[in-house]
Amino acid sequence: MPSRRLTPYYHYIRFAVSPPCRDILTIRKTTQDALGQSFGLVSSHTYIDILWLADDGAAVVLRLGESDAPKLLAAVAAATNTPRLSLVKESSFFPSLLSIDIPFA
Repeated sequence: MPSRRLTPYYHYIRFAVSPPCRDILTIRKTTQDALGQSFGLVSSHTYIDILWLADDGAAVVLRLGESDAPKLLAAVAAATNTPRLSLVKESSFFPSLLSIDIPFA
């Protein structure tokens, strides 16, 4: 039986949020502003899902199209707005984002 490779449609990114922010709309606006500042109005309307926001507002997980991920990462790195988003981990396999909380012995 020939093997098939699954093509990822989405990319998942975990960011640290500083200062912590519990408002999902503020996080969404931060990503929009970063994309708009770096790549213009059309890119600021990139489809992004906020899948998880930590109870204390210090971390967030976003889902977006595979082709849009590098653009968002570059925009967030260049952004000057607050709250500041810092990359923790990114992957096309969602469960892999959970491994950052596991201490290695």
